[in-house]
Amino acid sequence: MQPHPPHAVAVPIESAPHVLHPPAARARKIALALSFVAVAFSLVCGFSARRAYGLYRQTAAPDTLLPWVTAFLVLLLIALLLRMAAAICELFWLERTWSNLPGPLRRVGPVHEVSSGLAIAVSFVPGVAWVWKLGLIVGIANGFEAIRSHTPFRSLVPKKLGMAAVIVGWVPGLNVYIAPFLWELFARRIDVCMNEILASDRPPT
Repeated sequence: MQPHPPHAVAVPIESAPHVLHPPAARARKIALALSFVAVAFSLVCGFSARRAYGLYRQTAAPDTLLPWVTAFLVLLLIALLLRMAAAICELFWLERTWSNLPGPLRRVGPVHEVSSGLAIAVSFVPGVAWVWKLGLIVGIANGFEAIRSHTPFRSLVPKKLGMAAVIVGWVPGLNVYIAPFLWELFARRIDVCMNEILASDRPPT
């Protein structure tokens, strides 16, 4: 009989290094384009609403009033759908940026080690999503500043700009006309920081 082989000794396996990915610039640009179109539709929607209200004050016939009311409702729906699509693209960018942070730096307030999946999932919870997104922005800004200590980069982290973009997004009207473009400024500057970090990690040629 052959002797039994000795039991294999468990060897601890080092955790894989954190892999950085390029920022989701395409999603950010699509969100910006959709936001511009949403603003255009909302402006025409406002014109239709004023026209419908003026005809109503003049007690216009229903067949004259109805087309303007219909135009208002259709344009409003299109503007809302465009902003929803832009918000989804913004979440794609947010997920990529959050996943580029090392695990210990993914903090949202008192919650530590927040996965990118959880970060996006909570963003769909009504009411909580507004405060949660603000926490994500603060977490991203603090995370990039922590990265700077061991991987220096020159660009400033626009923490206050990101917070302003989220807070302005809480205000009806401003969430269509101003907040998306503040968000674009914030996201673009974060992408610049990310590209500098990626460049510093590349081996010299």
